[in-house]
Amino acid sequence: MHPLLRPLLNRGGAGRYLSRAESVERLQPLVRQFNRLVMDYAAAEERLAGTRHAERLGTLAKALRTEGGKLFETVFSLGGKAPTGADLEPDADALGRSAADVLYHLLDTERAYHEALTEEVDAVHHQERTRAILGNVARGSAARLDALRELTARYPRRRA
Repeated sequence: MHPLLRPLLNRGGAGRYLSRAESVERLQPLVRQFNRLVMDYAAAEERLAGTRHAERLGTLAKALRTEGGKLFETVFSLGGKAPTGADLEPDADALGRSAADVLYHLLDTERAYHEALTEEVDAVHHQERTRAILGNVARGSAARLDALRELTARYPRRRA
């Protein structure tokens, strides 16, 4: 649905919303991406400990965890179970060796998460509360993307 038409068509309950179970099913992959991203931020912060980037990554990771709590709460409030990430294994090799590799890995992972969030907000007919939370989480992701772009701007990107 076109974003400009959504407020008109949804006024007074017009239009079809996803059921609670359908929303949970669609949100669970986002929570999995969130869990991987939290793990990547923690590994990056550890890898870059003692550098000027570590403190900034810590601040970004704190905001990420806060927003992730909103995703978890939304899944629970819809009657679902959110993946905990306990099944994930840290992949320190995925980060790369240099500060540039680590930051670009985070940038790519954050970008994929942001695109998934944005697509979910724009293309899916969640209930308004769920859409609002997803929109808020997507704005937080966009802010982290801006910060990561700023951090990576001074480093050339290696060709794979």
